Amino acid sequence: SSGTPIYKAHSVHQFNVKSARYRPPGYRNSPLAPPPRRDRNKRNSSTSAGTGCDDASICSDPVVRDEEVGDDLLTHRASLGARSDSMASVYSGAGEGRHGRVAVKGEVQFGLQYNYKLSSLEIRVQCCRDLAAVDTKRNRSDPYVKVYLLPDKSKTGKRKTKVKKHTLNPVFDDILRFQVDIKELELRTLWLTVWHSDMFGRNDFLGEVLMPLENKIFDDPHPKYYTLQERSETLEELSSKGELIVGLKFDPPEETSSSKKRPSKGTLYVLVKEAKNLPAVKTNGTSDPFCKSYLLPDKSRSTKQKAPVVKKTCNPAWHHTFTYNNVSIDDLADRSLELTLWDHDRLASNEFLGGVRLNLGSGKCGGKPVEWMDSSGNEVTLWQRMIERPKFWVESCLPLRPSLGRRSHDL
Repeated sequence: SSGTPIYKAHSVHQFNVKSARYRPPGYRNSPLAPPPRRDRNKRNSSTSAGTGCDDASICSDPVVRDEEVGDDLLTHRASLGARSDSMASVYSGAGEGRHGRVAVKGEVQFGLQYNYKLSSLEIRVQCCRDLAAVDTKRNRSDPYVKVYLLPDKSKTGKRKTKVKKHTLNPVFDDILRFQVDIKELELRTLWLTVWHSDMFGRNDFLGEVLMPLENKIFDDPHPKYYTLQERSETLEELSSKGELIVGLKFDPPEETSSSKKRPSKGTLYVLVKEAKNLPAVKTNGTSDPFCKSYLLPDKSRSTKQKAPVVKKTCNPAWHHTFTYNNVSIDDLADRSLELTLWDHDRLASNEFLGGVRLNLGSGKCGGKPVEWMDSSGNEVTLWQRMIERPKFWVESCLPLRPSLGRRSHDL
């Protein structure tokens, strides 16, 4: 009444915006009415401006939208103006596009130089020549170059050139930079791959160069030609994800005073001590790792156990114990402990860092083939020792696998 405006809480009516639960008048009387159609052109135009790359702070030029199915996790960053990566298994390795569709041929020209002032390795990708043609009718491809420093195959460890359209002899003249100490390069392998960019994300492998950087001298920046090779079978070995130190103990049930008969179930204790040499997935050269545990075949959300996030480190120490009750020795012969490490991201999907599975490696559960009974080496040895020595802690340092099967999402 005093003339001072009264500010009410914002509502969908104030801005003429309909909520997700909005129903037009007569909706109940028209059950067969089709839902309103979205203006796809409008939606596309509003998101097309957000073509920035998550590598933009490191790459010298803007890069293309992500390439191959299976390259990265789905990142859910479309609302932030960044592109979404191709959907893939969160356990899959990086760089998995289509291989073998095109016979590899040709060469790539690049040079290496270490910039001591910036503490970075600079890779000058000059050009390619005589590449294979994906479009055989027009005798052309749309090539680009991608580089990792193995064993790091994380999203932030990837560098890419721009795509060059309709050519088998692309000239890139691009410099790709990696922030890395020169001493660390002794342990790295340069993995350079050439790809044909497909507008639907089904990119084709055109060749690779694998170059161990041990004892490499970085004083000659002039580009040299290297023959492109078929996909290497040793890539998994080069893609080590670090190590996990784990302790196990099975406590059988105790006899009660009232009865000599033992209960049939006991308790499995899993002590996750620490991890070493995890991939650095943050732009500051660290990760925010945490550990997740399942006792397969039960992988429901309710049985998931987690160790907390350790901030800004590639060598986290947890000393965290997971407990699984109501299990027996016979149960454990048919079960598999899955431990996975993840980088915590508040704005996107958590990124898979590596994992292990501990079981007898029989490939079967209850006589039926299963993919998760796939342990070997130290994984099998640790599980066997735990079963054979109840009431005693057994411990091992296990190499992390770069991939763990076909589970399609981060539960």
